[in-house]
Amino acid sequence: MIRKGKLLVVDDEASLRLLLSNELTRAGYAVDVASGGDEALARVQEDFYHVVLLDIVMPLTDGITVLRTLKSENIMSEIIILTGNATLESAIECMKLGAFEYVRKPYSISELIIQIERAMEHQRAQLDRKMLREDMKRRSGYGGKLIGKSKEIKDLREIITRVAPTQSNVLILGESGTGKELVARSIYEQSQSSDKQFVAVNCASFPENLLESELFGHEKGAFTDAKSQKRGLAEIADGGTLFLDEIGEMPMSFQPKLLRFLETGEIRRVGGTKDISLNVRILCATNRPLEQLVEQKLFRDDLYYRLNVLSIVVPPLRDHIEDIPALVENVIATQGFQNTFDHESLDVLKNYDWPGNIRELKNVVERTCILCPGREITASDVLFIKAKGKGEKRDVPVYEEKQNWALSDMERNHIVGVLKFVNGHKGNAAKLLQINAKTLYRKIKEYNIVTLYE
Repeated sequence: MIRKGKLLVVDDEASLRLLLSNELTRAGYAVDVASGGDEALARVQEDFYHVVLLDIVMPLTDGITVLRTLKSENIMSEIIILTGNATLESAIECMKLGAFEYVRKPYSISELIIQIERAMEHQRAQLDRKMLREDMKRRSGYGGKLIGKSKEIKDLREIITRVAPTQSNVLILGESGTGKELVARSIYEQSQSSDKQFVAVNCASFPENLLESELFGHEKGAFTDAKSQKRGLAEIADGGTLFLDEIGEMPMSFQPKLLRFLETGEIRRVGGTKDISLNVRILCATNRPLEQLVEQKLFRDDLYYRLNVLSIVVPPLRDHIEDIPALVENVIATQGFQNTFDHESLDVLKNYDWPGNIRELKNVVERTCILCPGREITASDVLFIKAKGKGEKRDVPVYEEKQNWALSDMERNHIVGVLKFVNGHKGNAAKLLQINAKTLYRKIKEYNIVTLYE
C-alpha cells in the first residue's frame, strides 16, 4: 500500500513520542522520531519528511532554532509546531519563520491529522506550481492531448487505456516530434497515481556530472556548489510518475545507478550514506533505436530489458495524415489565432512528409497564422513546404561551362522565378524566399526587377 506520507516527530518527552508514533502509524503514515533538535536536524539531512511535528521547548537546541535552520537550508518539509507553552510572541515568531501551523497541547489525534493533511496538501500545491512553471517551458503547446480519429491514434489510445492502470514500467518509442510526452502524460492521467506528481526529466538536457544530482539529489557539501541539501526529481515524484525523456542519451556512467533504482526502488543522494526508499512509476521515451545502442555497447542490455517491460510505438504523422485538419484546428484554438485553412491548403499539408512530425506541423501552422493574421489560409500561403513534399524529387541545379557564375545573377534569376510563381504577389514571394518584405523590395530595386511586377 502507498503510504500517506512520511512524518518526523520531534519531542523530548519519550511518552509523547511513542504515543504519536503509534497513533500516526496506525493512521497510515510512515513515522520516525527524534528526542531533540540536534537529532532532528541530523535526520532531515539524511531523509525527506513531508511534515515535521516539532516541539518548541527542548533542551540544548530548541524548536525555533531547528525551524530557523530548516528554512535557511531550504528543507522542503512542512513544519507544524506542537507545544504546551504557547505564547503569542512565540507563535508569531514561528509563523514568520515559515511554520505551517501552530498547535497547542493538549490536542486530539484527529485534530492533528487534519493539520497534517492540510500541510501535505499545501506542500503538494507548492510542488505543483513549481512543476507547472517548468512544464510551461517544456510543453510543446499543440494541445496537451492526443488529437485525431485515425485508426493509428485510436489504437494508441486503446493501448494507453490498457497500460495505464498497471504499475509496470513503460518504454515509449517514436520519432522526434510525434508526441511521446503526451503519451506519457495520458498514461499518468489514467493511472492510479494521477493525484500525485508527474515529473518529467530530459536526460539529454543535463551534463553528465549533473544528471545524478538532479535526479537523485545531493547532500550539503557533496560538491563545491552544494550549499544546502537538495531533493532530487525522483524524490519529488515519490508516489507518482517519473518520466525520463531521451533515455537513449543517458550517459553510460549513470546507467548502473538507474538500474539499481529500478530494481530496488531506492536512491542515494550524491554525498549521502543512507538509501531512500521511493514508490515511483517509471515511464521512459526515446527516438533512438535502443537495440542498436545495446549492440554498439552504448546502452546497457540489462537496463534495456528492465525498461522494456511494456513498449508503445507512437506513429509518425505521415502514417495518419487524415488527422492533420483536426491537429491544425487544435493548434489554432490553443494559440488563439483567428485563421482558417481552406481545402487546398490542407491538401498541401497532407502531401508533405513531415519529418519533424506534429511539432513541425505546429510550427508551420503558427508561422502561417502569424504571417497571415485573421484571414483564410490558402494553398499559396503554405507553398513554402511544397518543394519538400511527399514523394517529390528535389531538383539539383545543372552547372555548365558556358554560363554566368556570378552569385548576384543567380539570386536575381531566383527572385524573378519566385515572383512569376506567385503571379507577382510580393508578400507571398517574401514568405517563400524566407525574407521580410522590406528586403525583397530592396533586392527588386537593386536588380532592376521593379519594372516586371509593378
